[in-house]
Amino acid sequence: MDRRNTTFNLGAIEGIVGTMFSGKSRELLFRGMRAEDYGSVPVYYFKPAVDTRDDNNISSRDGLKKEAIVFKSGKEILEHVHDKPSLILIDEAQFADESLIYAIQLLKNMGHNVVLSGLPLDFRGQPFNIMPQIMALCDYPLKTVYSVCSIEGCHNDGASPQRLRNGEPDSALSPTVIIEGSAENISYEPRCFDHHSVKDIEQYLTERMNNNQ
Repeated sequence: MDRRNTTFNLGAIEGIVGTMFSGKSRELLFRGMRAEDYGSVPVYYFKPAVDTRDDNNISSRDGLKKEAIVFKSGKEILEHVHDKPSLILIDEAQFADESLIYAIQLLKNMGHNVVLSGLPLDFRGQPFNIMPQIMALCDYPLKTVYSVCSIEGCHNDGASPQRLRNGEPDSALSPTVIIEGSAENISYEPRCFDHHSVKDIEQYLTERMNNNQ
């Protein structure tokens, strides 16, 4: 049985996962506002420096917004928080480097409640960067949120991030991280597994397989 508190859990790591437009950031922000307004818990908001959208803010599509501390490595998070157990909220965790894996465990051991949101899969449908390790470290069942597939007439969950280049599915040979808005011809939308499409995915998988022999 899931016995977590919905405000604060002493010395725990939690995860919110889902594709874009699913409400991950809203869930994260609501968690922080609940703790601030009703739980009298110190709250810190963080986002990786790679995520350049909306300046230093974490924001949801329905208007919720909080200024965040931008970090380049997990070590920087420890430099910002006090010893008193706090709620530490980290948005877009898939963009962080490997040091975050160790930082959140140190924070947990200090009594902090760390909640991270992120995409479990990249645009290829592959595990996204450090998200598998973060998900494995969570002390409670993951909270998974879904958007609806963007294809007209489809009612399935949009569980896969679809990257489009000039309106067409992008190649799996493209870089993993391209922030929407950083290139005019790149956009993203949620799609179900049936409508998710990636060019050159067989070539990508074959090359990865051969490189790891």
